[in-house]
Amino acid sequence: MKPVTMKSKVSVLFILLAGALWGSSCLFVSKLTELGFSPMHCTAIRILCGAILLNAALIIKGKGFKYYKIRFPSLCLAAASGLFSVLAMCISYYFCMTETSAAVSAILLYTAPVFVMIMSVIFFKERITCQKLVAFCIAIAGCALVSGIVSGAVVSVRGILFGVLSGFSYSLYGIFTTFYMKRNTQPLTFTTLSFTFAAVGALVLTDMGELVHIARQADSLPLLLVLSVGFSLCTAVLPYALYTVGLSGVRPDVASILAFSEPLTAAVLGIVVLKQPFDVYQGIGIGLVTAAIVLLNIKWTGKASRHAGVTPPPDGHGNGKQDRQG
Repeated sequence: MKPVTMKSKVSVLFILLAGALWGSSCLFVSKLTELGFSPMHCTAIRILCGAILLNAALIIKGKGFKYYKIRFPSLCLAAASGLFSVLAMCISYYFCMTETSAAVSAILLYTAPVFVMIMSVIFFKERITCQKLVAFCIAIAGCALVSGIVSGAVVSVRGILFGVLSGFSYSLYGIFTTFYMKRNTQPLTFTTLSFTFAAVGALVLTDMGELVHIARQADSLPLLLVLSVGFSLCTAVLPYALYTVGLSGVRPDVASILAFSEPLTAAVLGIVVLKQPFDVYQGIGIGLVTAAIVLLNIKWTGKASRHAGVTPPPDGHGNGKQDRQG
C-alpha cells in the first residue's frame, strides 16, 4: 500500500478537525443549559451567531458583496442545505436528546454515513467498497462503546425517529456541498448562505422573546455574549467551513465516516473536562473509531486503489473542471 497525496491528507485533516470541533458542543450546551436556555434556544444561538460571523467573514474576504453573486440554482442549493441540513439536523438532534439520551442521539446521528453512501451511489456513481463498509461498521461499533449505550439507555420510538432524521439531515450537507462545488469555487459562500437561510428558519421557529428574557437574567451579559460567540465559532463557523473545504479532496461518503471524530472528541471532553465516568468499553471504542479513520486513509495498490476510500481529486479541486463562481 502507498500513502495518499498531500491534498487528500490536508482534506482529511480538515474533516477530522471539523468533527473534533463539533464534538466540543457538549461543553457549551452544558453551560448554556445551566443558565436556563432550552435545546431550541441553543440551536438559535448557535445558528444566528454563526450566520452573523460567516457573513462578516465573507464580506471582508470579498471586500464587499462580490462573493454573494451566484446563480439561482446554486442559491437554491444553499437554501436547501440551510433549511434541510443545518437547521433540521440541530432541531432533530436536540429533540432526540430530550426523548432519549445524549448517548442514543449520538449513535443515531451517525447513521449519516449510511445515507451518504446510498446517495453517493445514486447521484455520484460511487462504489460501496468493502473498505468503506468495514470502516463504517468499525466506527459504529466504536461510537456505541464510547457513548456508553452498551450500559443500557432509555429509548423511545419518537426518539429513534428524531435521531434517524438527524442522521439523514446531517448527511445532506455533504451531498449539497458536492453538487455546489461542481460549479462554484468559493466554499465559504456556500457555508455562509446555508447558515443565513438556517438563521431565518431559526427566527421563525424559536420564541425569541423568551430567549431574550432568559439572557437578561444572566449574571453577566458580556460573559454570556462571549460564551455565545465562542459556541457558534467553535461548533458552527469553523467546523462547517473546514468540512466544506475538506470535501474538495475527499468524497462525501468517506467524509461522513471521518467525522466520527465528533463523538470521539465529545467522549474525551466529557471524561477530562466534565468528569464523566470512563470504563474499559469506552477505551475500546476510542481505539475502534481511531482504527476506522486510519483504515480510510489507507490507499491500496493495484486494482483496489481505484476504489480506495480517500483518493486525490482529478485536478486538485475535487472535480474534473474549474468553473467560475455561480
